[in-house]
Amino acid sequence: MRASSMHTSLRWLAVAAVLALFATACGTEEETDDAAAAQAQAAAAQAEASAAQADADAAEAALAQAQADLEAAQAAAAEAMEGDDAAQAELAAALAEAEAALDEAEMAAEEAMKAAEAAEAAAAEEAAATTMPEEEEMAEAAPFTYKLAIFSDPTTDNPWAYFDTEADVWNQYVLSTALPSLYGSTFPSYTVIPSIAADVEPPLGAASGDNWVIDVNLRQGLVWSDGSPITANDVAFTFNAVKDLEMGGNWFSALPMARDDDPDTEENEGAEGLISVEAVDDHTVRYTWSSQPGLAQWQFGAAQSPIFSEAHWGPHVAASGDAGELYAVSGEGAPSGGSMVFDRREPGAFARSVANANANDRGAQTIAYSSGGVTFAGDVSWQVGDTSGEVIADSIGGPYVSDAIYSVYDTQDAAVLALRDGEVDFLLNPLGLQRGLQSTVLEAGDLDVIANSSNGFRYLAFNTRSFPGSDVAFRQAMACMIDKEFMATNVLQGVAIPLNSMVPPGNAFWANPELDAWCGGQSQEERLNSAVQILKDAGWTWDVEPQWNSDNRDVIPKGEGLRGPDGTPVGDLELLAPGPGYDPLRATYSLFIADWANDLGIPLTAEPTGFSVIVDRVFGPVDWDMYILGWGLTIFPDYVADFFDSRADSATGGGFNIPGYANPAFDEMADQLKAETDINEAAAIVRRMDAVLAQDVPYVILFTTPVLEAFRNTLEFPSTTTLDGLQNFQALPGAVNLAQ
Repeated sequence: MRASSMHTSLRWLAVAAVLALFATACGTEEETDDAAAAQAQAAAAQAEASAAQADADAAEAALAQAQADLEAAQAAAAEAMEGDDAAQAELAAALAEAEAALDEAEMAAEEAMKAAEAAEAAAAEEAAATTMPEEEEMAEAAPFTYKLAIFSDPTTDNPWAYFDTEADVWNQYVLSTALPSLYGSTFPSYTVIPSIAADVEPPLGAASGDNWVIDVNLRQGLVWSDGSPITANDVAFTFNAVKDLEMGGNWFSALPMARDDDPDTEENEGAEGLISVEAVDDHTVRYTWSSQPGLAQWQFGAAQSPIFSEAHWGPHVAASGDAGELYAVSGEGAPSGGSMVFDRREPGAFARSVANANANDRGAQTIAYSSGGVTFAGDVSWQVGDTSGEVIADSIGGPYVSDAIYSVYDTQDAAVLALRDGEVDFLLNPLGLQRGLQSTVLEAGDLDVIANSSNGFRYLAFNTRSFPGSDVAFRQAMACMIDKEFMATNVLQGVAIPLNSMVPPGNAFWANPELDAWCGGQSQEERLNSAVQILKDAGWTWDVEPQWNSDNRDVIPKGEGLRGPDGTPVGDLELLAPGPGYDPLRATYSLFIADWANDLGIPLTAEPTGFSVIVDRVFGPVDWDMYILGWGLTIFPDYVADFFDSRADSATGGGFNIPGYANPAFDEMADQLKAETDINEAAAIVRRMDAVLAQDVPYVILFTTPVLEAFRNTLEFPSTTTLDGLQNFQALPGAVNLAQ
């Protein structure tokens, strides 16, 4: 038995050696001489072990034969026991000879076995030597804790709420990596690619009676983090939960549902959209639409909507009387279909996610090309788009981290100090790193700073539901007084880039380059005169009209007693803006805007306050005047509709039209954009909508900035060049690795 066990282990050692050689052949094309020599030594040791094993086998056979001879001799002795003395003596001699042969065979077998064991150990040692570089590499790439600094406390651990009332970027960073979808955007090119869908591109579907039906095939074998299968039933469950509990916020665009018009009201609340989502079978999901969906509704909408586990969330949805009750349920440990599983959070301190041990597509290769194409090779293989360009990212599916910890810091100064001290690895901020801290980071030596174009803007918003923000002339005059070029060049010293369009110029296909700033290129004296004329033409009056004093190069006297066209006086107004610790650019901007408004006779006071406080004040309630915030934007700019469609009023409809802007002509264009299926015509509609908004001024688009990001240079990303920076991909917790 001992020899048999040894033979089995040697056989598996030989298999392992073959597999190691095969893996080497499939890896890098170049081998070092040392590696070749080590493999030769391993092969020689293996041959020696095989020879020793053969000797051991022969010795064992000889031992067996000796034992058989001895047994035969003993039997013969027993039969001859009653014979003559000579026969007994002869048999006794044969027995002694057999016993001696047995002793000799046992000693030979034992020595052969020892030799075989020694040879096996030598072969194992040589085989280990040939694979040692690979094992060392694996040790270097062992799971590690990814430590990120964030700058505002996540307000929820419930992913349903994050897509609705708690839709801020800090919740997105922490929660979004757990949510699967049919399709998604690849890093770093934003090309639409399949995720859990088996169809490489979103199917267009076909008419079915009065409706439009799209069937999507799902990949088989995909699982949630708890090991249960991801099926079409999860997709249908998510839609029905959103519909039944009447969720709002981002759900309006993620799952744009059809609505019937209420005949008892004068307004038309009806909308074309999704009627139902149902599971045809475990791997086929059917979307039924009231009409053919456009780009915004399908390819950039429902096809990329998050999906939730029915097995886990179904009981919670069934027990919830409304969305608020569901949003109160903790999402800690909920099944993930992404790279990370949300673990827990300590308000005011940190949040934590852990690696999904059952992550789908672990080890799969994704290659992105400068021409926009993408290839994928895993348990399935596909190609999307033109792959003739240069490779801009080549990655192997992770995650490689054990967990990601998001620590909350009040200021960037504190976070940079933590970065330098090794307490964090990455500064995760939609605003990026403050430019003044760049040199402090680079001085450390083990830190890097990268710069990417921003896909977002900071803006001033008016409450158009109440006076004076309800008057377009008031908004235009305020826009006229704001000198964006002066702010960018003289005050913010080149850190800010002035913007006039809802679509940043970096998103060139969709941007409107023909939009100009109100009173652009005018001096401050000319701006004052233009703003006064705008108000006068609309019927506004002053007790004391503002005047430009050439000697003092200032407004003397400042305006006083400003009244609207119907004689309503303008009372004290408040401008909410993030404080200097959160964003010094917007804090500074708010002070200048208040001063310019005061020149015009508008009693406006800048009130720096916390980001979350502003969101709570303006998202839904209507008791505010003006605020400054920012938006991170999508590549497909259907947000132009979402931000200003009157049916998406945040106070009445739960959408993202926070100013309460209402324009029937604009709503009609919004419907056209949502229904459009041709991308070129969709771009033309976006530019027309942008021009209307520039005239009506519910927002004054102020500026954007390059996104600077700081991180430890021991980290390795598939790429560091992408529109809006790594932060727009949550700093890639599912793909980041340690540099080799």
